[in-house]
Amino acid sequence: MQHTIENPGRITRSRAVLAVAALAASSLALTLGGHAGAAHAAEASAWGSFTVTGSARAYTGTMTLPGGFPDTAFTSTSRYATVVTGASTWQAASTPPGGLYGSSRNQTYLNQRPAADNPTSPAITTYTFATPTPASGWSFVLGDIDADQATVSATAVDGSAVPIADLGFQGAYNYCQRAGGPSCTGIGLTDVPTWNPTTGVLQGNTAATDTSGASGWFSPSVPLKTLTISYQERSGLPVYQTWFATRTFSPSGTVTVNGTPVSGVPLTIRDASGAVVGTTTSGDDGTWSLPGLVSTSGYTVGAGTPPEAAALPRLAFDTLDADTPGLDFAFTVPTVAVTGTIDAADGDPAAGEPIVFTPVADGLPEVSTFTDADGGFTADLVPSQAYTAVIGDATDQPIPFTAPEADGPLDAPLVQPAPPAPPVTTPATIEVTGTALTASGDPAANETLVFTPDDDSLPSTTVTTDETGAFTADLFPSEPYTLVVGGATGQPIRFTTPAAAGPLAVPLVQPAAASTTPPPTVTPGSTSTPAELAMTGSTPAVPASVAILLALAGSALLMRERAGRRRTGRE
Repeated sequence: MQHTIENPGRITRSRAVLAVAALAASSLALTLGGHAGAAHAAEASAWGSFTVTGSARAYTGTMTLPGGFPDTAFTSTSRYATVVTGASTWQAASTPPGGLYGSSRNQTYLNQRPAADNPTSPAITTYTFATPTPASGWSFVLGDIDADQATVSATAVDGSAVPIADLGFQGAYNYCQRAGGPSCTGIGLTDVPTWNPTTGVLQGNTAATDTSGASGWFSPSVPLKTLTISYQERSGLPVYQTWFATRTFSPSGTVTVNGTPVSGVPLTIRDASGAVVGTTTSGDDGTWSLPGLVSTSGYTVGAGTPPEAAALPRLAFDTLDADTPGLDFAFTVPTVAVTGTIDAADGDPAAGEPIVFTPVADGLPEVSTFTDADGGFTADLVPSQAYTAVIGDATDQPIPFTAPEADGPLDAPLVQPAPPAPPVTTPATIEVTGTALTASGDPAANETLVFTPDDDSLPSTTVTTDETGAFTADLFPSEPYTLVVGGATGQPIRFTTPAAAGPLAVPLVQPAAASTTPPPTVTPGSTSTPAELAMTGSTPAVPASVAILLALAGSALLMRERAGRRRTGRE
């Protein structure tokens, strides 16, 4: 029959298909970083995922399963190997492995060929596990074994050959014509292979006739270090596929100290080989859980010991058939009865207030109580441990202190700090543009401008003009300012900024400088006029007002003299 390989553009005649099926909990995969919080039922399963690199007869790749399954790498001498999507060929939930692990539809598998298409050139594919596999809870499936055969072998942790019986052959079946299964065409849709428990060979039908869907599946019952599939042609052009599968369940529990749940306690889960398969920490309510572990036995979990507590032994558990709750760690820590008082920031007792004592070290419980009318309290605390006390809802004002070594009072009252001053808010600035001119009307080019707001709480702004006297400054809106151009601090310019970003309505003109030339003076007794003083450069000593009066008086005398001359006829 013609068999479509799920690789774009490739259609290959399949004489035999080897599938190693891997189902694992994809939606609830174990994260080695851990998960803190309450336990949740976590039975799940999903298919493993593959990668493949290399070229003909020198392929390498990986297979990944969740739940703490060991990291897995493989090598293969196949002349063809590719990862397929699982969209057209899959193990339906109605197949024997699918009934345990669920459907593999749209989950990847590995497609391979022999090293050459003859009975003497098998392809050797060896999976190597980073740590020993679980002794239960996972399976692999070899599918479409008809005109070909597959020899299965494995090694144990010590490198010895695993007995064929421990490979855990579960049975033969055909994945075609199953409810929810793939569409199969051709003949022999009920064909099944034969397992030889002495040689470890899964062989297709005796006539080596090409059919569809003939499969067998395995669930190893001992830890494996390696798994090897030797796949060879009996007739035709065979192709085979590879899947792995596992089922997972969740462990969970609670961590307490002196009966009080505590957070932040680290927990480590190891498998039967001692390898770490998961870590987590206790949540705010003291609970912990992992999303799922491979369904097997031999696990242990240990919790970090809180300060001053006695260590507790690791707890053994399994995930064979269900979640495993109740893995609790109840630590005990000796305490001392501590008395003391708390004063408010104003010096009055913090009376009738709830108070929470929080240890600085992780893994110790908080202690809650109330102050009495005098601000006093009594609390059972861990001796010599650093604590913070929070009164009421003042969580931003913790009071640090250290518990005494024995029963008794604190050396001094705990004083609650004054609440912090409200933050000072500064209004937003706007971008103001304008032009600065000198007193003569020329641009104040390349000059330093210092803008100082009248409001002392606001900062000044300094900018430099360009060649045309133009400037851009970030100033506060609607704010009176004083502008100083260059070093002319004695000539400030007053103006008010606009309410919104934009140009000033008029240029900012620097006032003219006051004259530095002293006024002329007149020497007492001099008859020189101011005009004469200006021309001669002499300095009048008589005030201008007096000089004007003298000039007027002189004019009056001259006019009187002329009038007298007219009367006497002397003119």
